[in-house]
Amino acid sequence: MLSFENKLITFYEWLFPSEFILARPDTWGFALGALVIIFLLAVLGPFFWFVIASFTRGPSEAFYLVSRSILTSLQEDAPGFSFRRTWAIARLSLQEAIRNRVLIAFFLFILVLLFAGLFLDVRNNNPARLYLSFVISTTNYLLLLMTVFLSTFSIPNDIKNRTIYTVVTKPVRSGEMVLGRIIGFMGIGSVLLIAMGIVSYAFVYRGLMHSHEVMADSFQAAGEDVAKKVTLEKGETSETYHHKHEIIIPSEGKPYTNLVMGHTHEVTVTGTGKDRKVTLGPAIGMLQAKAPIYGKLQIFDRAGNPVEVGINVGDEWTYRSYIEGGFNTKSKAVWTFSGITKDRYPKVLPLELNLQVFRTYKGNIERGVLGEIVIRNPDPQAKVKQSGPIVFQSVEFASDPHPISSTNLFPAGQAGGAKNLDLFDLVSPEGEIQVEIKCAEPSQYFGVAQADVYLRPQDGIFEFNFSKAYFSIWMQMLLVTCFGVMFSTFLSGPIALLATISGVVMGLCGQFIRAVATGAEQGGGPVESFVRLVTQQNQTTDLEGVNWLTLSIMKGFDSTLMFFMYGLTYLLPDLTMFDSSQFVANGIDIYPAIMFQQMTLAAVYATCATIGAYYFLRSREIAG
Repeated sequence: MLSFENKLITFYEWLFPSEFILARPDTWGFALGALVIIFLLAVLGPFFWFVIASFTRGPSEAFYLVSRSILTSLQEDAPGFSFRRTWAIARLSLQEAIRNRVLIAFFLFILVLLFAGLFLDVRNNNPARLYLSFVISTTNYLLLLMTVFLSTFSIPNDIKNRTIYTVVTKPVRSGEMVLGRIIGFMGIGSVLLIAMGIVSYAFVYRGLMHSHEVMADSFQAAGEDVAKKVTLEKGETSETYHHKHEIIIPSEGKPYTNLVMGHTHEVTVTGTGKDRKVTLGPAIGMLQAKAPIYGKLQIFDRAGNPVEVGINVGDEWTYRSYIEGGFNTKSKAVWTFSGITKDRYPKVLPLELNLQVFRTYKGNIERGVLGEIVIRNPDPQAKVKQSGPIVFQSVEFASDPHPISSTNLFPAGQAGGAKNLDLFDLVSPEGEIQVEIKCAEPSQYFGVAQADVYLRPQDGIFEFNFSKAYFSIWMQMLLVTCFGVMFSTFLSGPIALLATISGVVMGLCGQFIRAVATGAEQGGGPVESFVRLVTQQNQTTDLEGVNWLTLSIMKGFDSTLMFFMYGLTYLLPDLTMFDSSQFVANGIDIYPAIMFQQMTLAAVYATCATIGAYYFLRSREIAG
């Protein structure tokens, strides 16, 4: 499995980031940003309401209407809110959704899964990632589409068909109508989401779970493992689902299979000689939820000095930097882990690596590059500073576990044998320990990032992690429903649909829009990009065939439009935060910090949209 390449911030850092720059809203944090948005809505909302009403009723009457509506909402509507009436509206909305055949979305989902086998690449290097990404993304987009249409056309159609008057003539308040609609639409959406989640899990499980037969006649001696100093015997399995595994039985240690398509199989060996029997268990590593604990990374250059980044080997993606290999270099990467106690790690330190390798020469391409692991005590006053090196062989594009215990630790300068080193002799009084990684082969490089070395004490439950991803979809559906209902209270159906879709697109593409607005993305704004597309001109060259005046007008229009859109990306919710498919597909347990961020974002924006819908509906009733 590939390492999970994602920068994780805590919930507190998300609310109150350490870096604050007034001119950059992306450094404000959610807490300050939410307060600014709420303040703008509380001040600008009534002001624009007053301005619009002034054109039809005059300033004095408009002021009276706005102030009376606000006071009525606080003095009458809020204290007189009825859950019974709200539930009645919700039931009507639920029945209306069923009459509008929203269940077609579920049958369409089933149809997509039935034909998915024709489009999914069954020979993919990691079918689990492919299957999980497919089912979660398909569920997300289908429900998103259904929610947009359902929430934006309901109230406008009721007003157009005059069926809403059968409701407003009853003692039903505007807030009860808005909240009832949202609850009704979320009810039918939740039922569909649960059904899709169950079907998706069955589809993934059926498509991935498998086993192999052991080819008993294929076993033969296969040399020695240089790093572990054990002789090996290798065999192979039968081919199932377009792949087969190599079975490795070491002279000492546990037998295993090689990694193929992102998974291995548990190997059990019973008996000896002619009575030996080798059996395989189910696939391991496909449906998992690793809960890694990350340390703090520090890179050192070839002279042993700490640096912010390592060597750049020419890779355009700078997520990783590289440390140089060889005996005459002090280049290394050191991870510091905290919270190391005997209660938490009684037997072993469950270390796992996901290093990348850059080779300046191929050598034996079937063998990994040799490296060294050194366990260090960060306390400068410690009697035992570090352990001797543990030699390992790099494994690319896969998790490489290296459990550290007292049995494989020896004092520095001692190759092993008589005296083992107690692991907790290397833990500082503050509960910290350091893991040092070196590349041992000259002219070879290890690519490292903070998430490439971690502790894996205990995995989460995959089914629970899968459920959390669908709960993220539910929160996104709640936001879209609230915004769709809000727009439908003062716009016609098609315009409300367009406004909601625009909000969803900006919520999904906010980072790209900001990059275009700030010039980080080449090619200019919408108009300039359209001209380049039609005239087939490169984005990185100056625009040709356009005179100075036309170009100035074009850039001025683009700048004005992008400034407006840049501001909207910070007012609208960032819907990309609700995409948890990358966690589940990569076998990583969704962190509690991510869930808290999603729930906070959904709660704040859903509340703002619901309150806005309430006042918009009141203004529409007053205007009518």
